[in-house]
Amino acid sequence: MWTLGPLVLSSQIVIAASAAVAGYITLRARLRRLLPPEARYDRAWDAALLWLVLWKLSALLFQPISLLENPADLLYSSGGMRGIWLATFITLGYVWFRDHKSPNRTIYIDSWLVSILVGYTLYRILAVLFLEGNASTNAVISVLGIVLLAAWRKVRPQAGSRGVSTLFVSFVILHALISTVAANTWEKSGGFGVQAAEDAAEGLGIGQRAPDFELFTLEGQAVKLSDFRGKKVLLNFWATWCPPCRIEMPVMQKFYSEYKDRDVVILSVDARHTEVSQAPVEAFKSHWGLTFPLVLDVEGQVGKTYQISAYPATYVLDEQGIIRKKHQGAMDEDMLKKAVR
Repeated sequence: MWTLGPLVLSSQIVIAASAAVAGYITLRARLRRLLPPEARYDRAWDAALLWLVLWKLSALLFQPISLLENPADLLYSSGGMRGIWLATFITLGYVWFRDHKSPNRTIYIDSWLVSILVGYTLYRILAVLFLEGNASTNAVISVLGIVLLAAWRKVRPQAGSRGVSTLFVSFVILHALISTVAANTWEKSGGFGVQAAEDAAEGLGIGQRAPDFELFTLEGQAVKLSDFRGKKVLLNFWATWCPPCRIEMPVMQKFYSEYKDRDVVILSVDARHTEVSQAPVEAFKSHWGLTFPLVLDVEGQVGKTYQISAYPATYVLDEQGIIRKKHQGAMDEDMLKKAVR
C-alpha cells in the first residue's frame, strides 16, 4: 500500500489500474492492426469515463440517506460491488448501442473481448506476485487465460464467425468452474501449503495468527483480542476525524446487529493517540449508536503492530484468530457479509 497525503493507493488498486492500462493498449494495438488505416475508434475513453462516473454515483442509489445527510462523503464512497456490476452492465449497453450497426462491429467485438481477457489475465498474474491469499486460484486462472490468449492469436475475426465469442464464453465457464471448486476445497483452508491453525506462526500475513493485545474501552474495561476466540472477528482500525470511517460505521453497526448472534464480532480500535481527547470518541459512539466492542489505542502501539498507515483498515480473523483477509478502506455491507462467509 502507498500513501500520498490523503490519497491511499492499495496494491490491489495499483494492480487493477495496471491491468486496465494493459487492456487499453491491447485494444488500441488490435484495432490498429485490423481496421482500415483511415478508421478511428475512441470508444474506450468514453466507456472508461462513463463507467467511473456510474460507479461513483451508484452510491446515491445504495446509500441515499447517509449521502443526502453528508453529500461530501460521496468523495470517499462508491456503490461497492453492486455499483461495479451496475456500471459495467450500463457501460456495455452503451458500447453495444454505439457500435452494433457499424460495418466493423465484428472487429470491435473481437478487440474488446481480447483486451478484457488480457487485462484480466494480467491482473491475476500480478495478484499471484504481489497480493496475499488465494495464490493457487489466481495461478490456475492465469494459466487458463494465457492458454486461451495463445489460441486467440490463431483466430481472425470474420463476419458470422463464432470463434472469438466461443473462446471468451469458454473462459467464463471454466473460470466459474475453477472458482467454485477452489471455494469448496483449497480456499477453505486458506490455500495450498498453509499451516494448520494450531501450528500457525504469529504475524500479519494471510494464514498467520494475529498478534494478541489488550486495550481498554471507554468505560475502562480491559479487552483482549484473544477473548473472542471461537468467533469470527472483524478487527477494525479507525478514527473520528476520518471521513471514510464515518461512511463505514453505520454499515458496521447494521451488519453487527444482524450477525452478532452468529458468532461474529466487530472489535473496533480507535486511534486515540490521534484524537484531541476522548470526548469526540464518546460523541461518535453515541451518535451512531455503536454496540460492538470499542477500545482505545491510546499510545498507538497496536496500530504500529498491525502496520496501520491509513484509516479505516480491517483484518478479518477466523475462529482460531488466523488472518483470512485484509482490507484497506471503507467496507460496504456486501464486503462484510462476504468476509465472514
